Amino acid sequence: MGYNAAPLERLIEQFAKLPGIGRKGATRLAYQVLSMDREEAMEFARAIEDAHTKIHRCKVCQNFTEDEICPICSSESRDHSVICVVENPRDVTAFERTREFRGVYHVLHGLICLWTVLVRNSFASKNC
Repeated sequence: MGYNAAPLERLIEQFAKLPGIGRKGATRLAYQVLSMDREEAMEFARAIEDAHTKIHRCKVCQNFTEDEICPICSSESRDHSVICVVENPRDVTAFERTREFRGVYHVLHGLICLWTVLVRNSFASKNC
């Protein structure tokens, strides 16, 4: 039998699944959650649930949004002729924090392997 109660151990395991969070950090986070009063803990849980149920990808740029089209894509003050292609939504946040970029974005949600694209295009052109 372990020295942590089963619900605490499950909470630690869930936090440890997050990128950059090891067992020690996960344990600290779990104990922090346990130190919250019930209402704070429920608010924390609701925030996670809301993120999963209310946030989806913008139909235009694929950034995360609550609406069908995100505020950036729907803004008339943006230059829609300038598109910044980024790896993930965090990159949009970083650019927006600078308040310098006035164009729009396209979020890939991952990287493009240019070598694979080049090989496929080369192979396809030889076989056409």
